[in-house]
Amino acid sequence: MEEIIKQICDSEHLQKLPEALHGFKLIPEFIKEDTVYRIFRYCNQDQRRSFSVIYDNATKEFIAKITVGLVVFCDISYIVADLAALEKVLAEHLDQTLAKLGCFNVQDLDLIFREKKIVEWSYAAQLPEQIAGFELFIRPEQPLKIINGSYIILDYSDFSSDSNLIIYYNIYRDEFFGEMRIKRTLQMAANFETKLLSELADKLSLYLVPALEDMRKQIQAV
Repeated sequence: MEEIIKQICDSEHLQKLPEALHGFKLIPEFIKEDTVYRIFRYCNQDQRRSFSVIYDNATKEFIAKITVGLVVFCDISYIVADLAALEKVLAEHLDQTLAKLGCFNVQDLDLIFREKKIVEWSYAAQLPEQIAGFELFIRPEQPLKIINGSYIILDYSDFSSDSNLIIYYNIYRDEFFGEMRIKRTLQMAANFETKLLSELADKLSLYLVPALEDMRKQIQAV
């Protein structure tokens, strides 16, 4: 790993990364943590969004992670095995990656997703801004594309306790489903599973407030 770290520290490309891009500020890291070497991240604190690159000595790969609120996922286009490949993919894709991360564009959504009419969903206007101390962080009109065909269409988060309730739509399964995290511990939310947007509206009307109120009780009990 020491040889890789030396290559990273000597990289002219990494030393010349833009200090700011599309509202994101560059934060050089160069920190070793066990088998991981954190190289840099771009952070937009106002949006609670960041893009970070690490080297994982366990897998011998460079990896990019995207963080939106409490959600973290890998961008597979940046998974490469050597520094030259990382420099190439950064040169080709970093600007566009941060542009898309920082500003929603409906044209970036898959056609299958757009045909579901989630962005235009009239029910979304009824969603409260806050419920039981959770704030509406991701909205159906600006969904977040993550991995494996899934989109986050709804996210109520309490950042102070690292807890949230998320509603996903998966384009491959044509299915809505939910997850809850209480202090980052995952729980399923089976009440929100459905294939129809109209049924999801009914389920949210019935179960959203009780689910978040129950989560608040669990947070306070821990």
